[in-house]
Amino acid sequence: MKYLILTILTALFLQLNATEIWVATTGSDSNPGTEAAPLKTIQRAQIKARELRGNDSARDGIQIRIKAGNYFLSEPLIFGPEDSGTDDSPTVFTSEENAKVVINGGVKVSGWQQVDGNLYKASLDRNSKLRTLFVNGKRKRMAGTDVPVNGLGDWGSFTIEGNEPWSFGAGSAIDGIKFSSDDVKSYSNPKDIELVQFNIWTEKILCARDIEVFGDTTVVKLQQPYGAIATSMAWAGKINYNKSFVIRNAFELLDSPGEFYFDRKTKTLYYFSEGEDMETAEVIAPTSEGLIQIKGESTQKRVKNIRFEGITFSYDHWPLMKVAESYGFAGIQSLGLAVKYIPGGNWHPTKYNSTDVPGGTVQVENAQNIQFIRNRFEGISSAIAINLVNDVKNCEVTANYFHDMLGNAVSMGHPQHYEIGDGAIYGKGVEGLCENNTVSNNYLRNVSLDFRQVEGITSFFVANTKIEHNDIAGTPYGAITCGWWWGNSGIPASTVAKNNSISYNKAGDTHQVLDDGGIIYLLGEQPGTRVEGNYVFNGPRCIYPDDGSAYLTITRNVVGNPSYKWMWLHLWTKRCHDIVARENYVKNNLLMDNGTNNTIEETHAFREDEFSAPAQKIIENAGIEAEFRDIIPASEPEKISIHPLGFKERDVFH
Repeated sequence: MKYLILTILTALFLQLNATEIWVATTGSDSNPGTEAAPLKTIQRAQIKARELRGNDSARDGIQIRIKAGNYFLSEPLIFGPEDSGTDDSPTVFTSEENAKVVINGGVKVSGWQQVDGNLYKASLDRNSKLRTLFVNGKRKRMAGTDVPVNGLGDWGSFTIEGNEPWSFGAGSAIDGIKFSSDDVKSYSNPKDIELVQFNIWTEKILCARDIEVFGDTTVVKLQQPYGAIATSMAWAGKINYNKSFVIRNAFELLDSPGEFYFDRKTKTLYYFSEGEDMETAEVIAPTSEGLIQIKGESTQKRVKNIRFEGITFSYDHWPLMKVAESYGFAGIQSLGLAVKYIPGGNWHPTKYNSTDVPGGTVQVENAQNIQFIRNRFEGISSAIAINLVNDVKNCEVTANYFHDMLGNAVSMGHPQHYEIGDGAIYGKGVEGLCENNTVSNNYLRNVSLDFRQVEGITSFFVANTKIEHNDIAGTPYGAITCGWWWGNSGIPASTVAKNNSISYNKAGDTHQVLDDGGIIYLLGEQPGTRVEGNYVFNGPRCIYPDDGSAYLTITRNVVGNPSYKWMWLHLWTKRCHDIVARENYVKNNLLMDNGTNNTIEETHAFREDEFSAPAQKIIENAGIEAEFRDIIPASEPEKISIHPLGFKERDVFH
């Protein structure tokens, strides 16, 4: 807290003395950038800030003050080392007081024509698949099957030679999936089709390359090689070819209000209206693949000392993971997604170099002292809103509002950080650990709407990381995860992760779609790591140190579960070892300890009666702190569903 107060006081001093650059939608990039004669674009303000740095005329910092309005991007803003501030002279991008500033990655779609009834069409000049659409600020759905359809088994074989850049050896994989022709038709644009299936804690999104009908059987042929990568995974990564799939993104399935389909061949966007006046409706199609990229050149040449404050980030585009011109979404769990074919499917011997994480709406690499304070992330299409992925140090994500997102809020680190210096993130090598970062006092609702195997806040091999005082509810899977590596992996424990804090968070009503996992989920050996002062409720395996977790202290947490249905602590294998759980307050004291050398003591157990005064004090202290509670809305945001019938997918798939 002392550090935070000092940071705020320093920021106020610098703000009073900083050099100002003003931006307004009504301005001109030929203007000087004063309040009376502002620039028009953030890009030009960024260039002007570089010029001021070069002239050494910004000793007390640079404030880029942005007036209200939508600032449209067709591609992300890119920040390199040349955009860096200093500790005493940061560069700050901030909204004018009480102004709504939106960095908008979409394009407006107009000129709607009625096709029939509530079906409308408009021209849209783009070449890529459209996965999201917003009408009057509300998210709409890809046209899809009203209920899931069952597969009839796998079809065909795809050969892997073993020398491809996306393979770890030779083999063969499934090339397609069979369906009844009564359920799946020969759709006109098969390359747009997506197949979605859940398996315990994982989700697969498979993309089609073709559809062929053989009598009463329709075969959906998969895009390759991503199809081979996705269908070759082991354990819960497997696909069940005889169970339920959602089929989506076909014009022939456009039959319900709120659905859309974009025909790339004719560049025509179709929308089944929910009663909007399409002559006046604001329709936005996300276009820019991400909105901000902060990328240093190496551990020796980072981007430093930039802050974003009071800005709304909206309407970015993400086309799914791409491998050799094929697309999909398939992973081990959480954000550890498969990007290489492995014979037999066992990813552990690769030391997780077969996995990658998606790019974020905000992508941060080789960076230091980057801050995101009191921003809003809404209408996000990426799998991650803020991705602190590689060699990111001393950064802060505080008091942000995350809502209506296909993916999660924040991710830190990478599975390939199992060994620093061994692997290849984005083909350039693992350069440095993500450490000393803070994610605090953020509000998360309606996150991971499409990428449902992803927790609200994720972290991999990280050190000295604080995930504290966040408020998370209603996630399809877990709320918070920290760590990576399994005790049954066959490779030694990583020594990278350590001294992390998952503390004082309020999180619950989780696992709305997928099973397993925990509200707070730990993985791997993490010496010095504490799980303290959290209030968690209504979720299975509330605090779950999974296989291989060790050297954790779990103390003074409150767990509120309504019955003996769920465990508050889950240590299911002997490989969970040297864990101390002390002085926790739990309703319905159901737990499992099959571990080794663990200490569980001073547990205060309650049934359906009220918690004791010490427990109530922990509850009151958990979640967003008083000085940031103004970011909490007066009422809970309305639940968003991207399923046409709005029911929980759990009711259909399980």
